[in-house]
Amino acid sequence: MKHNLFLIPLFCLLCITMLRGQQPDKNQSGIRSNDSLELDKKIDSIFSSYNNNVSPGAAVSIIQNGKVLAKKDYGMASIELQVPFSHQSVVRIGYSEAREFISIAAVLMENDGILNLNDKVRKYFPNLPEWSESVTIWDLLNHRSGFVDEWSTLLLMHASMSNRLDKEQFFRLLYTQPKPEIEPGKGYMYSNSDFGLLRLIMEKASGRNLPEWMKKRIFDPLKMINTRMQNNAWDIVPNRANKYSHLPNGFRLDNVQKTSPGGNYFILTCADDIAKWSIALSEPGSELDMALQKLLKYVRTIPGKMNHYVTGHSIDTINNYRVIFHEGVNAENYLSRIPSKGLSIISFGNLDGDSFSAQNRQLCNHLLNVKEVPYVKPDFATKPVAITVAELSKYEGKYRWLNQVSWQSTNELRDFSDFYVENNKLKVRYNGNYVVELIPVGKDIFYYQEDFGMQVKFIHSKDNSPTRVTVNFDDGFPGVEMEKEPDQWKPSVSDLKVFTGKYYSRHLDYFWNIELNGQGKIVLQRATMPDAILEPDGLDQFHYIAEKNPGDGFDQWIKFTKNSSGRINGFYVWSDRVMHHRFDKQ
Repeated sequence: MKHNLFLIPLFCLLCITMLRGQQPDKNQSGIRSNDSLELDKKIDSIFSSYNNNVSPGAAVSIIQNGKVLAKKDYGMASIELQVPFSHQSVVRIGYSEAREFISIAAVLMENDGILNLNDKVRKYFPNLPEWSESVTIWDLLNHRSGFVDEWSTLLLMHASMSNRLDKEQFFRLLYTQPKPEIEPGKGYMYSNSDFGLLRLIMEKASGRNLPEWMKKRIFDPLKMINTRMQNNAWDIVPNRANKYSHLPNGFRLDNVQKTSPGGNYFILTCADDIAKWSIALSEPGSELDMALQKLLKYVRTIPGKMNHYVTGHSIDTINNYRVIFHEGVNAENYLSRIPSKGLSIISFGNLDGDSFSAQNRQLCNHLLNVKEVPYVKPDFATKPVAITVAELSKYEGKYRWLNQVSWQSTNELRDFSDFYVENNKLKVRYNGNYVVELIPVGKDIFYYQEDFGMQVKFIHSKDNSPTRVTVNFDDGFPGVEMEKEPDQWKPSVSDLKVFTGKYYSRHLDYFWNIELNGQGKIVLQRATMPDAILEPDGLDQFHYIAEKNPGDGFDQWIKFTKNSSGRINGFYVWSDRVMHHRFDKQ
């Protein structure tokens, strides 16, 4: 499913079932035995799409005051080998989810006198640039350091996030950074380099390899025997489950491993160990509880996400109860806690990008006696109607998404979709390089069907204001409103020639070439990446599709600059986490 770059897939109910699970502890929990049966049935209904042997798995536990109320396993740890998923299945959780563990470890190191979170980062690595003199460890935890995001910056030279980046390369990237991406200590940009540098500082301060330190200091005392911080991407891990990505008609293995300082704080764990982690966090006054409270007091919330903290926690109030959701920026929820009731909800699986956020909300609502409002699927028109190519052409154009706020940075969010006619069909490049063909089903209304239904409706104004588009989905996923961009700068071929030439990034020691092709387009050429067409997008500004993995595109922009004589002297590249990377014309 491709509603957006990060999605919540919904599966079909399959007829092959493998009901497994363990009986909950009885009645010391405060929930009656007949309620336990009802809870089991509720969990089965919520996770029914995983209850088969042809999908990835999920392990679900409900714990109250240390007592197990329900414990259920669904789906497969290995679809191809038909190994069932269980509470002992080990899965590598996401990057932003792992930030909970490394952040709490940093607070514990401060408690142990190993470091101080107010320490300047140059205390540990003096070769960091002079502009970072004021940057502290707290700034790393808060994504306000100004350091570049290692992945987004390296994608200016590579088309895959899985390319190797060693510690020496990482330091060179930071040591040679000419100026901060944001104002240190004040701005905001989500940067994996911040937590990569945090890990290296923690290792230098402690004199220990961080996975070893966390094992001895945190995981062993809690008897989290299947939990570890990743040390080497190729280590053999007992009970490790395969990880899968969702496709429209099935799944594929997801074996992409990022080996870099910004990716080497991965946590591998299992549902049984998350239960131990949850119990330790939920004990009032425990060192883990106090560490988390300190983080929530001093770290910032992320723009564009409701009450979500940079360390991987979202806080909400449901039916007057405070609920802490343990999840990253992509809402990959693995644990929810209701402290005042002593309740923990664990939902842990091996499908990459599947959040369990919706399932967790349903369980929270059930446990907190929130009345469920059944979702009513909209009745979209689906029957095709005849329409001429001339009529289709009036819908063509670039449409900017409205009311968009990014969790990635304070850069302008310029999400847009391109509608165009090709082979007598209306198509839309919805985002990145995701293109779908729209079926006309009524006046100004179009439809698309994947594993969800999408309705696109054009709204023409009577006062000459721009045409608007509403995009809605039939599975409850949030819709989008767009507005047609006015006709902008349309350079001639001779206008485009002034932008051609060779450009150099001093920071990366890397060249980009811009050439004019036979179709009158300018092309971005790089030695280690596929060519990309630059499309005009405002005066002296161009848009192109960059890649973070082969075929996985995202939007990026180039803004050219001129000297006092009016001649092109270079450009800045910008996107969500590339604020103003400079290339100079040679």
